[in-house]
Amino acid sequence: MKWFLGILLLLFAALVLESGLLAYATYTLLGLLLVSRVLARNWIVNLRARRTVALRGEKREPNEETWDDSDVIASEAARTTHAEVGDQVVVRVTVRNTGAMPVPWVLLEDLLPAQGMKKDARLKVKGKNLQISMLRSGGEKIVRYQLECLRRGYYQIGPLVLEGGDLFGLHRRYRVETKPNYLVVYPRIVPLQGYELSSRRPIGDVRLTHRLYEDPTRIAGVRPYEPGDPLNRVHWRATARTGMLHSKITEPSTLTGSTVVLDFHAAGYHARGEPHRSELAVTTAISLAHAVYEMGQQIGLVTNAGDAADRLRLEDCQNE
Repeated sequence: MKWFLGILLLLFAALVLESGLLAYATYTLLGLLLVSRVLARNWIVNLRARRTVALRGEKREPNEETWDDSDVIASEAARTTHAEVGDQVVVRVTVRNTGAMPVPWVLLEDLLPAQGMKKDARLKVKGKNLQISMLRSGGEKIVRYQLECLRRGYYQIGPLVLEGGDLFGLHRRYRVETKPNYLVVYPRIVPLQGYELSSRRPIGDVRLTHRLYEDPTRIAGVRPYEPGDPLNRVHWRATARTGMLHSKITEPSTLTGSTVVLDFHAAGYHARGEPHRSELAVTTAISLAHAVYEMGQQIGLVTNAGDAADRLRLEDCQNE
C-alpha cells in the first residue's frame, strides 16, 4: 500500500510542476508494480508439493505418472511413520510447477519441530530442509534430507512453507503446502536375560478360596451332573463308567498379571539429570513390559504423562 501512496504523491507533484517526464516515469512505475504483483501471485499459486517419509532402505516414492490432487494422502495412519532409536528416516519433498510460466525463484522450507532441534537434540538432520530454486514450466525440485532418531518421541514433519516474489523484490508471497507427516520414535527396549516375573501357566497361578475364577486344566474331582452345567464340564469317562452324567470339579485360580506404573511428575526428576533420568525410567518401564509380554502374560502400563499426539492435534485445531 505504501508504494501506491508514493505513486499518488508523485502524480500530484507532476501535476503541480507540470512535468510530463515525471508523470511518464510514475505511470511506468505503476505498471511495473501491478505486473509484478500479478506475476508473484500466479507463480506461487501454481506450485504443488508432496512429501514421502520412510525408513532408510524402504522404497516409498511417488508415482510420477499419476501426479494430481487425488494422490494426496489424507488418512492419519498413512501419514504416520514408526521408527526406533537409532533409525534413519528419509524425507523427500517434491515440488512441481504446474503453471505455464516459469518461476524465477522460490524458497522452500520443510518445517521441523523446534523441540527436536534444541541443544539436547532428539533428531539429527542430515542434509538441507531449506533450499531456494528456480522452476521452469512443468519442472520439479526435490528437497531430500535424513533424520536420525536419537531419542523417543512424537514429532511433526512439515508443513512445507513456500516463499516467492517478483524479480525486483517489491512483492512477497507465502504459501503453506502439504499436510504434515508424523514420526513416532519408540523407546529403546533392553533385553532382560533370564528375567522371570510370572509363571508360564496358561490360565492362572494363584489359588483362591472363592470359586469366582476356575482353571479348567486343574481337575479337583467329579460330581453328579446338575442342570445348567455346560457340555465342556461333563466328565465323559465317568459318565460312561457309571451310566449317569457327571461333571468335573476344577480348582479356583486367577492370573495375577503385572502392571507397570510410570511416574512422570516434574517433581520426581531433578532438573540436573534431565532428560536422561526420565528417559532411563521410560526405558526401564518399557523393557519390563516387553519381558512380561514375551512370556505370554498379561501386562498393563499406567502413567500420568501427557499424550504428544493429543497435544499436536489440539495445536492444529487452534491454528485452523
